[in-house]
Amino acid sequence: MFYTLFWFLIFILAKIIFFLYQHQESFTLPVTDWLRIILHGFKLDVSTAGYILLFPSILFAATSYSKRKTCYYVLNTYTLLVLAGVLVLILTDLEIYKYWGVRLDNEPMRFLKTPAEMLASSTLLTLVIFISAFLLLTFVLFTVYLKKISVLIKHAPPAKWQGIVFFILFAGFLILPIRGGTGVSVIRTGSVYFHENTFANQAAVNVVWNFGKSVIEKKETENPFIFYHNDGYEARLKDLYTRGESPVTVLTTERPNIILIILETFSAKLIEPLGGEPGVTPAFNELAREGVLFSNIYSSDSRTDKGLATIISGYPVLEAIPILRYPEKSNKLPFLSLSLMQEGYQATFSYGGEIDFANMRSYLINGKFGKILSDEHYPRSERSGKWGIPDHIMFENFFNEVMQEEKPFFKVLMTLSHHEPFETPTTPKFGDSNLTERFLSSAYYADSCLGSFVKRMKRTELWDDLLIVLVADHGSRLPDFCEHYDPGKFHIPVLWTGGAVKKDTVIKKYGSQADLAVTLLQQMDIGAEEYLLGKDLLSSGSHSFAIYSYKDGIGMLTDSSAFGLDFINNGLNFSYGLVNEESVYYGKALQQYVFEHYLNLAGFHSSGK
Repeated sequence: MFYTLFWFLIFILAKIIFFLYQHQESFTLPVTDWLRIILHGFKLDVSTAGYILLFPSILFAATSYSKRKTCYYVLNTYTLLVLAGVLVLILTDLEIYKYWGVRLDNEPMRFLKTPAEMLASSTLLTLVIFISAFLLLTFVLFTVYLKKISVLIKHAPPAKWQGIVFFILFAGFLILPIRGGTGVSVIRTGSVYFHENTFANQAAVNVVWNFGKSVIEKKETENPFIFYHNDGYEARLKDLYTRGESPVTVLTTERPNIILIILETFSAKLIEPLGGEPGVTPAFNELAREGVLFSNIYSSDSRTDKGLATIISGYPVLEAIPILRYPEKSNKLPFLSLSLMQEGYQATFSYGGEIDFANMRSYLINGKFGKILSDEHYPRSERSGKWGIPDHIMFENFFNEVMQEEKPFFKVLMTLSHHEPFETPTTPKFGDSNLTERFLSSAYYADSCLGSFVKRMKRTELWDDLLIVLVADHGSRLPDFCEHYDPGKFHIPVLWTGGAVKKDTVIKKYGSQADLAVTLLQQMDIGAEEYLLGKDLLSSGSHSFAIYSYKDGIGMLTDSSAFGLDFINNGLNFSYGLVNEESVYYGKALQQYVFEHYLNLAGFHSSGK
């Protein structure tokens, strides 16, 4: 009993630590809600404790006739290892939620091959604090265990046959709390949801259970999103992506030299013409008055690797699809680089970080990029940023590369300085005393690097035939710490500028990153049939809508409505305007179709249709 109570107290302590760390959200709730969160979260705490107690139950049964010394040392070792693992998850989850707005699951495991990049999101001070907290909590909690629980085991007499019977029965009984009772449905994340406030629901989740369950269930061999059991939904979805004919021509030439700059975490909240904070990105704001600004574009997800695949392959990578993890899948996607290479373009990719991060190297090789430059091509003295090469150095080298490139060219630069923890190599414009100030200061620095690069390009002979496409890899919860499903988190800027752009204009049609490849190719009169789920943003015949994906849900925006569909509770996280059954139908249809397509790329096929 005391051993079980020990783990329950740890889970309650974890929730209190979570409340304090996420104080910007938790302190807006009344104290009574804190108590309700702990109470409702008890369901998953019990299930988690059930998993932890399985081994001790079997151990006690196996040692019922022996001296307690063996059981004492084995259980001590087991408890220390489990305690350490639990504390690592609890502490890691604090930073994960602060930046991502969701609880820790198996998503970060995709980045274990590049641990330096994982750690780069946190400051040195944060790491020191977390390591110190881990050591202190491990020492204190394990000491409590040794003095209050372990000592009882050490001096207990052998339980003999009664112990064997009891602990075998007890181990069997643990199936009930593990699965959440005797009902048909097993316990799930949504079982602890109780509040209209998303943070309160997420705070109730036991992060140890959430992580373990995501590792066990993430099989990716069958489609978990089966809403429609016939092929008719695919035809309706195809109609949604009707592209229309004769798009408005915004380029002076069909074959411009193309520079695609993927801007790290460049949320629309930073762009003044898009309603963002004033004065944060003055260079981008000025460029927006010179080119074609797409004002209602949304990222597919909130991770860089997924944004990359969506932009280059026109593939709406849903939250549940880690497609870059599998080269055999990504190899079957269309690539903007390949489409342009067939027209004689040279394709190159530049990135200041580790190119193996999130398996990007294999993806780019599948895209036949002729030259792939990363941090390994720079001297160590220039790798001064947390993530690699600072943007001002990257843009300087990228400019030199552009000037030496054979024409026509398609050159991609992916920046990285405006990435958490949002440190800058210059004096922070808006201060650095808190996360919001660092976020804004980092954006100002990244914007200044972009502005300097474009000004230099304007003075070259390349400018007249040059198209520069600016797009963010994803948005951010910052600076307002919005909900993880909020459209503002996914709203990003997209801008076409350069001498090859006819005039400045604003395109207000709703769209996604997955639409960019189709829009560019059709503007150049290049076939884009293989980009199945992308539309032409410059065609009057295409529909105005944007779709994005978040943890356990999908969001959709149109000219007249917006909603977020929660797959856990089969309800809406939010809704604005004329949201009806047809609107929700398309959100579900896209989720089902994309996941089905993803499985087929890997040779799997669900029987859902």
